[in-house]
Amino acid sequence: MWYTLSKSNIRGNKMAKYDFLKDIIKIIAPGTPLRMGIDNILNAKSGALIVLMNEEDISRSKDLIQPGFYVNCEYTPQKVYELAKMDGAVIMDEDATRILYANVQLTPDPSLPTKETGMRHRNAERTAKQTGKASIAISRRRSIVSIYWGAYSYVLNDLNFLITKVDQGLKTIEKYSDSYGKALDSLDILEMENRVTLFDICKTLEKGFKAKKIGVEIEPYIWEMGLDGRMAKIQMDEMLSEVEENLKMIITDYYNLEDPIDSERAKDIYDKIFSFSEKDLLDYSKMIHFLGYNSDNLVTEINVIPRGFRLMDNIPKIPLSVSYNLVREFGNLKGISNASAEKLMGVEGIGEKRSQAIIEGLESLKHKTTHLK
Repeated sequence: MWYTLSKSNIRGNKMAKYDFLKDIIKIIAPGTPLRMGIDNILNAKSGALIVLMNEEDISRSKDLIQPGFYVNCEYTPQKVYELAKMDGAVIMDEDATRILYANVQLTPDPSLPTKETGMRHRNAERTAKQTGKASIAISRRRSIVSIYWGAYSYVLNDLNFLITKVDQGLKTIEKYSDSYGKALDSLDILEMENRVTLFDICKTLEKGFKAKKIGVEIEPYIWEMGLDGRMAKIQMDEMLSEVEENLKMIITDYYNLEDPIDSERAKDIYDKIFSFSEKDLLDYSKMIHFLGYNSDNLVTEINVIPRGFRLMDNIPKIPLSVSYNLVREFGNLKGISNASAEKLMGVEGIGEKRSQAIIEGLESLKHKTTHLK
């Protein structure tokens, strides 16, 4: 189901664009019925304009839509190919399962800005802006497919280009994921020995965020590959499966506030750092500012004590709510590590089994970090 944009949303919402691409590409990726129809039009060296909207949207947009022939039939690639031979646009429902109208004349507001030059593409872009619905322009001369929705646009790519971009992206994610894994191993050691500096935190965050950003960058290409991108999606998800959650845990561990921040606040800080450019991610003074520290401090000289959320998350059967109770009771990872089984059982949510799991889990981490040295 598409999102109808308000004027405020149209001015720029990255998440909305991301959601739009995810939805539109699901029905237009290689192998889908709509893509087969588009490919038929391209192979015939023809052009077309397709708008995705329902009957209510058409009624609300009478000032810019002059319906031609009422078709109202089940969609097939062959039917849309034949109907696209007529002048004007083809209107289909938002799921691309029915063809509603053909030979439709579109008269969007000519004052709406457009970056396009061809009449078909100008109408498609303006219609998308005015209605908040998706428009697909198929260029006869350039043999390209352009998608418009609100202020957003996207040009479908050649499959060979997609394969190359995804392959390069996966190799880059693998490189950053490997660096991130090594940084986490190093952080494990430093945390158990109470020798963490802000530099160590920033370095770990930098590697993790770089991996995640590459993942977001190539994900639309994977969607666009359709079934051909399934294995690439599995591979990417496997490499990035725990990165975001670990990054949020690091933020929760080290945010410079007396009381630990909640998950919502950690997510907000995560989003702000995620919006950094690649250059900004290398600016650790900017990063520590978002972690609540004075950016004038030298990151290599400021020692910080972990609260213990990330390492506690690695211990089975210890939910986040219990970790918060532990941190409130003992202050930080060192305090938790030094607590006896009896003191641990005095914390809400912890009984004999959980106290034993915490003691054994932390002991196991100590052994692990000893071998990592």
